[in-house]
This record gives sequence, structure tokens and C-alpha cells, in this order.
Amino acid sequence: MRQSTRVTQRPLLGDDASARALAVAAGAHGAYVHNALVVGEGQGSVFEHGGVDRGLVWFGPRGNLVVIADEPDVPAIEVAMTDAVERARPAWRIAMGPSAIVNALRDRSVRTPLLLRDQVYYAGSAAAADAALVSADVRRAERADRDRLVQATLALNESDLRIEPARVDRRWLRESIEQRIAEGATWVIGPIGSPQCKLDHGSDGPAGLVLEGVFTFPEARGRGLAAALVATSLRRAPGQVCLHVGMHNAPARAAYERAGMAVAGRCRLLLFG
Repeated sequence: MRQSTRVTQRPLLGDDASARALAVAAGAHGAYVHNALVVGEGQGSVFEHGGVDRGLVWFGPRGNLVVIADEPDVPAIEVAMTDAVERARPAWRIAMGPSAIVNALRDRSVRTPLLLRDQVYYAGSAAAADAALVSADVRRAERADRDRLVQATLALNESDLRIEPARVDRRWLRESIEQRIAEGATWVIGPIGSPQCKLDHGSDGPAGLVLEGVFTFPEARGRGLAAALVATSLRRAPGQVCLHVGMHNAPARAAYERAGMAVAGRCRLLLFG
């Protein structure tokens, strides 16, 4: 009997085993979603094609949209997933997924994007960490580091995502950073009150640790601090560690590779203001 080419959609409810399987199959690209699904975070839909679940769209609480597609080059799936994002219309400003679907989201939007580019995923583990770079100077951020971390985030947003500092709600940013500090999710190198390099644990769970927000202040660059911070995170983690970075960000990619990480995939990123 010939299989139907029709794509069907069902809502993503809680810790959906099929959705988790899709996230696991997506490797580093699915790590953040996998961790979120296990704790019931976010909302979205699962898509079936040819009698098999082939993809999902996941909307996170921070305005992030992740698209995972097992068959990203099948036109029917691309159309169905893009249509679903348009119909759902939850608040999102950044999307990551297969190029064809992310490009379609850009083309259909009335908003002007700040950024559309390819991202590279890196992954590593404790065994892969460069032992020579692991540093005892890495520490959890403290409340006294907050203002310096605000500066770091504003500078990173402007240089990497083209978000002008004037467009950022400073009160919201301070509160977000304070929350990360309280959760022990921000790690730094440098004196208390004046860290020189930082990164955040954006997600941690069964899929491993997802790093984000790696930044070194200009005056401290060239000393290998980012590589040391990432290598130390690798060495201390019990499982896989991954992150993503702009494909053409050669200095950052070199630092991650020195730390012991290796390329583990790619996707396309779309950012609206």
C-alpha cells in the first residue's frame, strides 16, 4: 500500500517521547529542546509524514524558536512547519533550524530581520578537554560581578547579534543576570567585581550542558581566557557539552577547538529586533 504524503500535526504536550526522540536524533541542535522537554518547558507541535514523526517546532519561554526536521528537504514538511509557526504566533524573536525552513520564515515575515546567518555547533566532553587549559581560576560569578556582566552582555549583543545597547531593557537585563548568578549558571575568570571572561550555562539536563554567552573583554583578549573557560567547563561536566557560534566567527571557533570541542553540526539562525 502506498504511504500518504500528507503531513499531519499534533500539539506537543509535556514530555513527549516521540519529540524527545527527534531531539536526540538531531544531536547538538536538539540538546536544548531535549532538556526542556524533560521538564515540560515550552510548547509546540510534532509533524508526521509517511507514517513516521519527522519533525517538531518548539517555542521556548525566552522568545526562542527551534525547528527540528528529520527530512528538512521534503517540501511538504517545510510548508507544514512554516505554516504552523505562522498560525501559532507565540512571541518569538529568534529562530534556529534547517536553512529552507528558516529562510521561509524570513520571507513570510513583515518584520525586518537583524540577522540571518549560518551557525556551527560544537560538542565535547571531559575526556576531550585540553588538560593544559583547565584553570583553577574559573569561578562562579558573584553579585559583585553583576554590573561588569551587564557590560559584557551588552557588548556581546552588539558585536555578535547587532542589537544596539540602547534597545536593551537594562532593568530586565540586570534581573536576568542576577537570576543566573543566583542559580550558579554564570562562570567567569577574573577578580571579583571585574571579571575578564564569562560564559553561561544556558541549559543542563539529560542531553548535557549547553553553553552560551561566551565573552572576553577586549583588553583581556589574546590570553586564551575563553579557551580556558570552555576547557574547564568541559572537564567539570559529567556528560556532553555543546554550544553554537556564527560560522564566520573565526576567533571564537578557534578558541573552542583549542579547548577540545569539535564541529557537531550546523543550522541557520534568524533574529528579529
